[in-house]
Amino acid sequence: MKRWSLRTRFGLAAACLSVAALGMGLLVLRPLVYRTQLKELDEQLAGNAEELFRDIENFRGAPQDFRKPVSERLVPAVLRGRYLQINGPEGQLLYRSANLRGRDLSGIQEQHATVMIADRESRIGTFEHGFLKVHIGTRLGTIEAMQEDLRNATLMVAPVMGVVVFGVGWLLGNRALRPVAALSAAAERIDASNPEARLPLLDASSEIAAMTEVLNRSFDRLQRAYASAARFSADASHQLRTPLAVMRAGLDGLMAQPGLPAGVAVELEGLMKQTRRLTTLTSDLLLLAQIDAGRLKLEPAVIDLAELGRAVVDDVEVQAGARGLEVVSELPEVLPALGDARRVAIILQNLGENAVKYAGEGGRIVISGGAGPDGVSVRVANTGPAIPEEHRAHLFDRFYRAASGEDVKGHGLGLNIAQGLARAQGGELELVRSDGEWTEFALRLPAVPS
Repeated sequence: MKRWSLRTRFGLAAACLSVAALGMGLLVLRPLVYRTQLKELDEQLAGNAEELFRDIENFRGAPQDFRKPVSERLVPAVLRGRYLQINGPEGQLLYRSANLRGRDLSGIQEQHATVMIADRESRIGTFEHGFLKVHIGTRLGTIEAMQEDLRNATLMVAPVMGVVVFGVGWLLGNRALRPVAALSAAAERIDASNPEARLPLLDASSEIAAMTEVLNRSFDRLQRAYASAARFSADASHQLRTPLAVMRAGLDGLMAQPGLPAGVAVELEGLMKQTRRLTTLTSDLLLLAQIDAGRLKLEPAVIDLAELGRAVVDDVEVQAGARGLEVVSELPEVLPALGDARRVAIILQNLGENAVKYAGEGGRIVISGGAGPDGVSVRVANTGPAIPEEHRAHLFDRFYRAASGEDVKGHGLGLNIAQGLARAQGGELELVRSDGEWTEFALRLPAVPS
């Protein structure tokens, strides 16, 4: 799954926090509103009771002993929609409103209580005046409606708030990360071909400026160390080439002398072999130093990969003949690409030599090519044992050899050099497969623009 950008995660975090804050606010607000409304309702019920007592006291014809039923004409009009029950001195029922449907409220002792009446929550207030005990109540429909409105309003506002806060958070995150994006773009330009480039100091007063200065100092140290290592490799390679050439010339002269004892001739042949290996290693190190320093001189042009591939096929056939290997060419007539012909030939030669090394006795080598959406490629495949999984990640490392022994020539620089040359031309060299039947490498180069 693709990872979300930092500004997207920032916006999502802000949206989630805002929605969570809204939810927490609702959890706190609803009970506060509920209690406030109950308090106001209780005060209304107390006012209703006072009005009832006042009317009973002042109404002409009101009973004197309050032991007989109370007529409904004594009940104020404002109370006729309420639940109302009046009990006398001995607890006898004097009046019960019709909307109670026979429900007896005498058992309620609390001054204010919430009870169920006709399957609806209702608030009942209990009040005493002289010999009378009055229960006045009403349904909690208004309060319940307010609670429902709060909940519905929160459910409607939450997604809108989440979207708005996400957008604002995304914009703020984008603005805050804009200097980081600029630094990333600047850092991309720092490579072997442009080692002097540094990160721009965007805002001298911000924390990012301090980080930029630290990174620039680190780049300075890395550049000096990198340049020193590359210079050493180049200087050492140059210095070694002359004495190695002298040694080879001297050994050639000694081997050309007549009448050499057999043991001496064998020893000289061994020395000559090691001298050739040192010469090859020196040339490879010089080429690596040029690649590392970004000073590799390339001559990019439109080249025919098929022609270069056929030249490698010819060389491989010569090397493979002594081992009984079958070499198959599946190259097209023409395969135009962009690259340096001399450097591409080095890459293909390296792949061909490796194929011969590891194909196994009586095996096959197939060299093919073609064009695709990602460029033009030449593939070199050989039969033989699979490269172990633990070695594949290190195949292109310097001086790394997946196989060792005197029967396998090389010093572990070929694939590293080949990959460096491919990338220097805007291409790539990679291991495509190694499954026990075939081991296949692919060189990809840019296609010629149409």
